[in-house]
Amino acid sequence: MLYQLLVLIKKEFLAIWSDKRSRIVIISPPLLQLLLFSFAVTLEVKNISIGVLDRDNSVQSENIIRNLKYSNRFTNVIRLNSEKELTSLIDSQKVLATVYIPQNFEKDIISKKVSKIQIIADGRKSNSAQITNGYIISAISKDFSNIKSNIDSIIVRNWYNPNLENFWWILPNLVGLLSMIVAIILTSLCVARERELGTFEQTLVSPIPPFILILGKIIPPMIISIIEATFIFLTAIFLFDVPFKGSLILLFISIFAFLFSIVGFGLFISSISSTQQQGILGAFVLLVPSILMSGFATPVENMPQWLIPFTDLVSLKYFLILLKGIFLKDIGFDIAISLIWPMLLYGIVTLFVASWFFRKKVT
Repeated sequence: MLYQLLVLIKKEFLAIWSDKRSRIVIISPPLLQLLLFSFAVTLEVKNISIGVLDRDNSVQSENIIRNLKYSNRFTNVIRLNSEKELTSLIDSQKVLATVYIPQNFEKDIISKKVSKIQIIADGRKSNSAQITNGYIISAISKDFSNIKSNIDSIIVRNWYNPNLENFWWILPNLVGLLSMIVAIILTSLCVARERELGTFEQTLVSPIPPFILILGKIIPPMIISIIEATFIFLTAIFLFDVPFKGSLILLFISIFAFLFSIVGFGLFISSISSTQQQGILGAFVLLVPSILMSGFATPVENMPQWLIPFTDLVSLKYFLILLKGIFLKDIGFDIAISLIWPMLLYGIVTLFVASWFFRKKVT
């Protein structure tokens, strides 16, 4: 039985490597996506242009404009002359936000009256506008502690990522995302490929138990995906200087549990697909909602309340929490096991369903 399994694994590796589409899936997309996602996916807002309409023309208002100009957040600070010009620049998206300083601003500060500065942002870019508002408030408040009421000082500390480095959160996420893409596409092609080549019937008539046949189909994609995940992990550590504070053993246990939960989905898709094209399309039908609902780019908490319970069915969600916890926080096994067991459960269930469909197709 072990010999049969090893022969099937060898056969599957050869089939994956000899197939051009499978070979491309293994090599090209992960490398390209690693570079694109690392540099393109960011929640930071850079190269910001803002406008300033100063109706006070005082020393205090000039200090505010100076702070904005010397802030490294803004590449262009445009002095405006009228409300009409302010509206025009926002409408044409030449600025992301504008700062309106009213008349008597300095006078109100000196007399300790309420002083108001208005920030007008482009709500069409809601996330960028919100972040830019924070940048403007930070720059304005820098040298004007007398504007702030009842606050002597504010000290901000960011645990686990002190400088909010973009690579520190995106690279651990990519370990999960790219290994998932490779695993699900390879398994979704395994049976469909043999149907196209006409070798599926030959495999079925061989004296191999169905359980061994299924293992022979899922082990090679898991091995390849683990190698891909290891490559991305090493790239994150040595090329992008992402710190790794956790346990390597716990990391690879988590990777195995996650990929085990994924290959069942891929085998199910492959079992109901007649062609490789159908298999790839089926894989992307699963990939897109999994990525959107996993918290990869936006927090799960930001989703509608009725949708949040459905995210518990997405194994990528658990894996991303594990990855960032192991990378940046050094979480213990007691916390990790609460995230690992749901992935193992999903793997058992999906493999059972995939095996049932596989046997149904056989009979």
